[in-house]
Amino acid sequence: MNKLRILTALLVMLVATTSFGQGLKVTAFGGYTIQDKVYGYYGDLVIGDGGHFGGMLSYEKSSNLSVDLTYSYQSTTFKVNDYSFGTGNASGNYSGSVSYLMIGSSASPDFNAKFAPYGGFMVGAAIFSSKVVSEQWKFAVGGKLGAIYHVNDKFGIVIQTQLMVPVQGVGFTVGCGTGGCGSGVGTTSSATQLGFTGGVEIKLGN
Repeated sequence: MNKLRILTALLVMLVATTSFGQGLKVTAFGGYTIQDKVYGYYGDLVIGDGGHFGGMLSYEKSSNLSVDLTYSYQSTTFKVNDYSFGTGNASGNYSGSVSYLMIGSSASPDFNAKFAPYGGFMVGAAIFSSKVVSEQWKFAVGGKLGAIYHVNDKFGIVIQTQLMVPVQGVGFTVGCGTGGCGSGVGTTSSATQLGFTGGVEIKLGN
């Protein structure tokens, strides 16, 4: 699917649920994602650990339910162990990034409480990017558990843990010779990126 269409569809889905800005809130966040390893027929791929940051636009449909549009970015190193031989061998470390563009919902006993625990589910796209391979968009799902401490009616402090799962395999092919490019590493298992996040929530509407 065209990347612009994916982004447009997610924005339309969120905007369609809102009503003139009432219940809107924005969260800026940053945190840390743990290293993960995925396996393939011809090698394995480690997605390095590192810091991540991003933002979330939410609409509270009620005091118990919100609809969320989330973007996060992690600069990382892809550590490739290619079991093949020859000019196409792709073993090595490659700088790159993993981004997530997700839409989902969160539920809480009461989002307006001084201390509001919540949990949520997300679906969307994981975007893998590196200087040596083409950008790849993969279908992803995610879950989150966290809590918000409301300093006042407009500002809150967020703590959260989340698990992002690109459910499609990731291809990583580098190294070209006179006979062409090798097969590189194509993973067969899903990545599971566990992260820990803190942030600040700002309510825009009443």
